[in-house]
Amino acid sequence: MRVSDYSELERNGNMRKANNILEKDVKDEMSWDPGLDDTQISVKADDGQVTLTGAVPSYVELLEASDAAWSVKGVISVDNELLVGPIGEALVDADVASRCMDALDRDRFVPKGAVTVDVADGWVTLSGHVRHHFQRQAAKFAVQRVQGIRGISDNITISSEPIPSDVAQRISTALDRKAVLDDSVIQVTNDGSTIYLDGTTGSYVAVETAEDTAWTAPGVTNVVDRLVIVP
Repeated sequence: MRVSDYSELERNGNMRKANNILEKDVKDEMSWDPGLDDTQISVKADDGQVTLTGAVPSYVELLEASDAAWSVKGVISVDNELLVGPIGEALVDADVASRCMDALDRDRFVPKGAVTVDVADGWVTLSGHVRHHFQRQAAKFAVQRVQGIRGISDNITISSEPIPSDVAQRISTALDRKAVLDDSVIQVTNDGSTIYLDGTTGSYVAVETAEDTAWTAPGVTNVVDRLVIVP
């Protein structure tokens, strides 16, 4: 590390890494993942904001690249602009759709026949209705490893159910139980079945934990995350 790099860290109270250091850390983290081909990925950092450009062989590697970047200390946002390139022989949309339906049928968390698939130029659109958020997430997880996918649009809706009048308080209590949120300041409010999360957290993992906790509450159909990451 150069003297100038140390100076930048000191000026920012160790809250921000120098851009070149953060870029190297993100690249090293992606190279550390044996399931990710990062040979065509470029990383650009700007005061904690990371942009990924280039290409990866599969959609699941696009997701893994985001996860790798988010896991690095000092990252406060990730703009994933990666493109998904074909591996070997390109698959026709009908074959991709058939493989997606097979994956959904095999998943024990996705209600049979609840989710439909439409594929256009390798881009998958999921539609239908489920009762719970975890079922919607399971549908996305089931199809994201299907070969030939270039992206996923989630149009699955959650059926509305009665929501407790004290749902915001229940979620706040659940958040207080999470060790990863000890340094977070989160205010929970709701407008009907829509939950709003405001405040600050120390990491992307904390943000995900807060969102997942809110989604777990009964009757919730939408979670609006307005949390700010403050390392």
